Amino acid sequence: MADRAKAEVVWDLFGVNIAQQGRGFYVPLELLAIVRGVVEFDPDQLLDPDVKPVQYKRSSHDLARRIAVGAEIERSSLAGAVDGDEALDTLHALTSSLLVEIPGRRNAPTWFNAHLYPFVGELIHYDAVYRRGKAGPWIERYTFRDGGGWAYNVLRNDSNGERRESTAAGLRELVGDSRTPLGRVADSLKSHDSAPNSNEVYTDESEGETLVFDHLSPWPEHLRRGVNYIVTRGSVPKATRIESLMHWVPYCLARHQLHLARHSLGLDREVVFVDFNRDASALRRRSQNALDGFRKDIVNALIERAKLKASEAQNDVERERYERLARPGTSSTGSPRSFFSESLAAVGALNSTAGKRHFTFKPPMLEALVAATLKPGVEVEFYAFCRRVFEEYGIVIDERTASEHDLTIDVDGSEFGRNALAFRDRLLATGLLTHYSDATSIVHGEHR
Repeated sequence: MADRAKAEVVWDLFGVNIAQQGRGFYVPLELLAIVRGVVEFDPDQLLDPDVKPVQYKRSSHDLARRIAVGAEIERSSLAGAVDGDEALDTLHALTSSLLVEIPGRRNAPTWFNAHLYPFVGELIHYDAVYRRGKAGPWIERYTFRDGGGWAYNVLRNDSNGERRESTAAGLRELVGDSRTPLGRVADSLKSHDSAPNSNEVYTDESEGETLVFDHLSPWPEHLRRGVNYIVTRGSVPKATRIESLMHWVPYCLARHQLHLARHSLGLDREVVFVDFNRDASALRRRSQNALDGFRKDIVNALIERAKLKASEAQNDVERERYERLARPGTSSTGSPRSFFSESLAAVGALNSTAGKRHFTFKPPMLEALVAATLKPGVEVEFYAFCRRVFEEYGIVIDERTASEHDLTIDVDGSEFGRNALAFRDRLLATGLLTHYSDATSIVHGEHR
């Protein structure tokens, strides 16, 4: 009962089940599994806003995942799929190299905590676990906690019909069969999976229950536009587009979560100080303090929402359940708070997964940011790009933006100037900026 009350508070505030277990890369993995499953079931239904509930096929890829982590597999199960120990060793080397890295994980994952990176459509799969009373692997939600369902719901309810259709076309291309050697190996392994409910048509009721809250947060729109720009960037290799999706989607959900929390508390839009310098500074301390404050905002928003639910309770038992969640120091707020910071750390929007942390952008996340912000083929002057990411995302990097918005009170403008140069150098190193002179640098979404 307490878990249900906690879930109700989280859903009431954020419109989706946000939990630490479904953090980071699990969000886009679930989204891509839904997209792939819809395409396999009926390609015409992809992102169709009128299809309710959404239906799709799910595959487990349990054999490949068990091989990847070196799990013990019965010889009888392997006999028809793998020809001898040498072939098994080769497949282990291949599949283990395809596992999605989950930053901060201390122990080697079991197979159902290990997911294959979706570089080609044949590698995309759903969650699967062992369940008591069921023979062998069983496909169901485990690490997937509806974050990907939220993203799919946001995309299919895009009011811009032309953009929705082009996003669907781009996603269909990304998740379709690659017919490459890697794809053929993945397809062959999948045909020997043990999960008995593989490729059954699944009806996803929870996707349709998601609340987007477009009227409260700009992040659903940022997700729609960013995903569209990423998947329609035809000159960019598919693997790079997949990589950008893997980073942009969870970043949007984490920022959406924070925005809704602060809105519910009556706070102004958040300002994110992103530090690109190597050395500690007043800017870094500002960034660290902001992160700490944002985590507290999420906790406080959950406590206040629990208090509201308690005041609306229909009976004493229900009221007590919500009041327990509203007490200071309650553990019920830890999981949603961890989703926020651990998702940002996973995608490289924080400097690390532990210790004293601050906002930054590591290369893959930086590439995703540029790809999601600039329309394919569009270029923009460096400081205009800095101004744009502040206006749209609340991200402050450079001295001009900081000065214009009175953000240099406790951080000297010269520190923002050095930060801007470090940001420019990082863009240059990743091939996303062309430096013509000290006065002219151009940001572009395609590598050069």
